[in-house]
Amino acid sequence: MSENFGYIDIILLAIMAGFILLRLRSTLGKGADNMPMKARFTQAQSNEEFTKPIIEDEIKQDTTKFDEKIFIKGAEAAYEIIINAFAKGDRKALKPLLTKDLYKNFEGVIKERESKKITSQMSFIGIKETKILDIDNKDTFYKVKTKFVSEIVNCLKSDKGEIIEGNPEEIKLVTDVWVFEKDLKNNDPTWYLTELSSEEETKH
Repeated sequence: MSENFGYIDIILLAIMAGFILLRLRSTLGKGADNMPMKARFTQAQSNEEFTKPIIEDEIKQDTTKFDEKIFIKGAEAAYEIIINAFAKGDRKALKPLLTKDLYKNFEGVIKERESKKITSQMSFIGIKETKILDIDNKDTFYKVKTKFVSEIVNCLKSDKGEIIEGNPEEIKLVTDVWVFEKDLKNNDPTWYLTELSSEEETKH
C-alpha cells in the first residue's frame, strides 16, 4: 500500500484547476476546488455551456463512431477532474469515472493518506500537450491511450503543516499516459479510466 501511496499521490495528485468542474456536469471529465459534481466524459453528450464551442456537425455526430477531436476535448476535462477529485479525496466524483480495480487503488491511497493526516496543496498551471498514442478497438469497443503533458506545483503536508514531499514553489512538468475505454454502442456515455502511468521533472 505504501508503494501505491508514494507513486499515485506524488505523481498523480498534482494536476488540476477548479473552474473546469463548473462546466462539465455530463462529461467524464486532467484535473477543482469547487466540487462536488458527477462528471461524464462522452463522445457527444454534454451540457449547454460545454457544447457552445462545439460545431453543429460534432453535436450531431454518430455516437457509434470514434471522433478524435471530441475525444481529446473530453479527455482533457477528464484529466483535470480525476486528479483533482483524487487530491481532495472525493470518492463520489472518482467512482463513476474509473474501472473497479483502478478505483480500489485510488481509494486505498486516499484511506492511507487520511489515516496519516496528510494533505496536498497543488496548483494546476495548464496542459501543454494532449496526444492520442494508440487506438485499440474491436468493433465498437475502444481503448484509447492518451498522453498528457502539464505543468503543476504540488506538495504534501503533515497535519502540522510540515512539507513531506514536493515543493510549493517549484513547477513540475508532468507527463501522464492514461488509457480510457468505452463501448460506443453502450448507452452509458462514460469513458472509464482503466490504466495510468506518470513521470515528472522539475523546470529550472
